[in-house]
Amino acid sequence: MRKVQLVMIGAGLLVAAAGLVACGEGNGESAASGTAVRTIEVAMLDELRFEPSSAEVGVGETVRFALTNEGETVHDFSLGDSMDDMGDMGMGATGSSGDASDTAAVVGPGEVGELTFTFDEAGEVEFGCHQSGHLEAGMVFTAHVS
Repeated sequence: MRKVQLVMIGAGLLVAAAGLVACGEGNGESAASGTAVRTIEVAMLDELRFEPSSAEVGVGETVRFALTNEGETVHDFSLGDSMDDMGDMGMGATGSSGDASDTAAVVGPGEVGELTFTFDEAGEVEFGCHQSGHLEAGMVFTAHVS
């Protein structure tokens, strides 16, 4: 009887360990792609700036931008530093913004949103707020890709 209990306990531990390995350790690895996804939290402020306003990323890195609108007006986080650049950067991106573009996230006052972007080549990639007057006032986030 004692031997059966030990075997059952051992089998249960093996199943639990296998489950933990399959789930990962919460390090951000995507089960679908097998690549790490780093999250960068960005605050959208009514002072017409993003906080932080820049970040260092690596070529091939996928970043999930977790966006929080801390203001009282609508802000967006859109690829490109002009309306002409939006969505025409030649780099892979996926977003969850409800917007027709997969390279922009529009976030209402007090709300949160996200945009996931893969940086395919070295250089600088800018994201701007394209609400009236915001971009012109300098509401830009720069990713330095190396």
